[in-house]
Amino acid sequence: MELYNLGKGIVAFTTDRTQGRDIYRIRESLIRHFPNLQGRINNGLYPHQTHTDNVFYITDEFLTLPETERINRLEGIDAVISNVPDVIMGISTADCIPVLVYDPEHHAAAAIHAGWKGTVKRIVEKSLVKMQETFGTNPAKCVAAIGPGISLESFEVGDEVGEAFVNEGFDIEKVSVRLPKMNVIHPTDEKRLHLDLKEINRCQLLSLGVLAENIEVSPIDTYTDERFFSARREQKGDVKCGRILSGFVII
Repeated sequence: MELYNLGKGIVAFTTDRTQGRDIYRIRESLIRHFPNLQGRINNGLYPHQTHTDNVFYITDEFLTLPETERINRLEGIDAVISNVPDVIMGISTADCIPVLVYDPEHHAAAAIHAGWKGTVKRIVEKSLVKMQETFGTNPAKCVAAIGPGISLESFEVGDEVGEAFVNEGFDIEKVSVRLPKMNVIHPTDEKRLHLDLKEINRCQLLSLGVLAENIEVSPIDTYTDERFFSARREQKGDVKCGRILSGFVII
C-alpha cells in the first residue's frame, strides 16, 4: 500500500494487488498503519467508472440510502468528493491515473479517476470546480497526490488520441514524445506517440491554482511494476485484470 502525506485530518492511499479493491483488506491495512482508526472505519465505497467526467458529492444522507440505491447513483461516476469522516472512499484503476485532492480548510477531499478519456474531458479541473462550488475550496490551499499509473514511456497511443487532446486545447507538444513502436518482434523504424498522463493532470491542478510544491507525483509505472494491476499488460479480450483502489479516509 502506498501512503501520501496530505496533512492532518486525512489518510490517503493507493493499494497494490494484494489488497486490490477488497474493502476488508484495505481497512485492516490502514489500521495497521494508523492504529487510531481502529473501531472508526466500518464502511467503504467506490463508483462504477465508465471514463466520464461525472463528479459525485457523497453526503451523510447518501450513506443512509439502501445499498442498491447507492450503487445505482454511483453508476457512471468517475470522481467523488466528500467531507464525511470515517468512510473509505476511492476510485479504481489499472493503468489510468488516480488523483487525490485534500482541502484542509474545509476538511473535504476528492478521488478522481483520470484515464485518457477523462483527462481529455478535464475531469480533474471539473472536480476542483465542484469542490469550489460545494465547499468553498480554495485550490491554492489544497494538497494533491497523483498516484501510480502508466508512464510516458509505456503509454503508447494512436495519433487519433493525440488529436483528441489537440482538439480540446491541450498543448500536446509539451506532454508527448514519439518513441519506437513497443512490443515489436522484428524491429522497425516506426515511431508511435506517447502521452504523459500524469503530467497532463498535474498541469490541470496547476491551472486551477494548486501550488506545484503541494502536488506529489508517484514515479510508479503500473505497466512495468508487477506489484500493481495493468490492463495493458494483463487484460486479454474478455478476461479482465484486477483493479487497485486510490482513496482517502477523512478523520
